[in-house]
Formats: sequence, C-alpha cells, structure tokens
Amino acid sequence: MLLAGCVSVPPSSLDDAIAGLAGVWRGRMSGPLGNAPLLLTIREDGSFQGLLYVEPTYKEISGAISVIRPGTLRYEGTDGNGRVTLREESGKRVLRFVRDGGGGGAELTPTK
Repeated sequence: MLLAGCVSVPPSSLDDAIAGLAGVWRGRMSGPLGNAPLLLTIREDGSFQGLLYVEPTYKEISGAISVIRPGTLRYEGTDGNGRVTLREESGKRVLRFVRDGGGGGAELTPTK
C-alpha cells in the first residue's frame, strides 16, 4: 500500500518528475490493519524502499514510481499499486500514495 498520483505543477521532463521526489520522506501509512509510521527513501530513478513500523516489529516495503504521462504518477509496490500525488501545503511538500480500490495509502513529508 504505497504510492501513485498527480503532480500539481507539470515538470519540464518526465525524468524530472521522478528525480524531484528523490530523498527521504517520513509520515504515516494506513491500511486494513490500522496505521503506522513510515520512513521511505525514493531514488532518482523512482525506485523506493522503506520501513513501516507495525508494533512490535518493522516491515520492509519496496517498489517503484513511474510517470504515466506529464502530471500523472503511479506506484507499484510490495503493498499494492496506486497513484502518487504531490502538493504544497502550508509551505511544505506533501507526497501521497493512494492505493487502487481504496483501503489505505500513505502521506509523507520530506525529512530535514
């Protein structure tokens, strides 16, 4: 259950859309079993790896974000597929993964 969606400002190139997400993101992921803290690292090629803390242990997640067309991103991951959106909210970038068919997703902000 992780990432896919739309970017609010169309990038100059499709590669720039993915590279602009590169970095470490922190937030929460929700699903049928509840919600839990998530730490996610996205590489410039769109691949990602993360740790989801589901008490009392950590679960590794991985996958990749792809550009479908300018302004539309999708993810395929160990916890499902869906769309990825990026928006600016109160001066912060907010990355959201919305699972296909509902049932959860993730909302993350960049770490400092």
